Amino acid sequence: MLIRERLERCDFSHSERVIIDFILKEKMKIKDMTTKDIANATYTSPSTLIRIAHKMKFKGWNELKEAYLKEEEYLETHFLDVDANFPFTNDDTIMSIASKLATLKKEAIDDTLSLVTHDDLQKAVQIIRKASSIYVFAVSNNGLISQEFAHNMSRIQKKVTICHLQGELVYNAMNAEPQSCAIIVSYSGETPILSRVIQALKANGIPIIALTNIGENTVSKHADVVLRICTREKLYSKIATFSTDISFEYILDLLYSCIFALNYDQNVERKTKISSMIEKGRFSTIDIMKEDEF
Repeated sequence: MLIRERLERCDFSHSERVIIDFILKEKMKIKDMTTKDIANATYTSPSTLIRIAHKMKFKGWNELKEAYLKEEEYLETHFLDVDANFPFTNDDTIMSIASKLATLKKEAIDDTLSLVTHDDLQKAVQIIRKASSIYVFAVSNNGLISQEFAHNMSRIQKKVTICHLQGELVYNAMNAEPQSCAIIVSYSGETPILSRVIQALKANGIPIIALTNIGENTVSKHADVVLRICTREKLYSKIATFSTDISFEYILDLLYSCIFALNYDQNVERKTKISSMIEKGRFSTIDIMKEDEF
């Protein structure tokens, strides 16, 4: 759930609700306002803002304000010219659809990049680096998206297991290797079977990396580190999961690339040597595709 949604739904007193209505209306305009400024504007007291923060499970008003402004800044940037749910209409020509879909995918990657933080990415990379193997838990097409990640990681000798039978997800989590780690891929963060997977992983002491939306959800609450993805699509009302898919792909490609870079020269040498042996005889008549002769 987003902070703005929690503010709207949480049980507040009348004076607290006055402040909530004010900040939800003013949004980014409260950035340079102190507690005293907001209290004066709403005819309340600074202590009321502190009570609101505590009810929202924040240490203080400044922490709540910073998180709220960060969320609003994200929601107000990117996707200004395209709707993630319906990027084209029945009036669009095929070339118009082509252009809008390209714009959507570019926006999704930029959107996702804006959510990546150094510390969270570094923590996720170190968890994977130390793990003897990686288990990816996802349902539906998220499992399919994860296959390319598993394929790439296998090329640098990192074992990735993806369970494709939903009924076996919890079983796999319960049998996860002691020194392994888990990646949970979930847009909503509330898929019931994945909640059971998390319980099993936590019971076994398996560190969890979550790929999920920008709000607070079951998956993010229990993960050791959370990598946020583009959060623009509704659950059902959409043409396809265009922005979500490209966002998940980007984060998984990013994790693979960071792991690759830890032993860059060795991985390049190994991957090139093996590929040249396996694909011996493959050629192209196009110069840009031709391999250099060593």
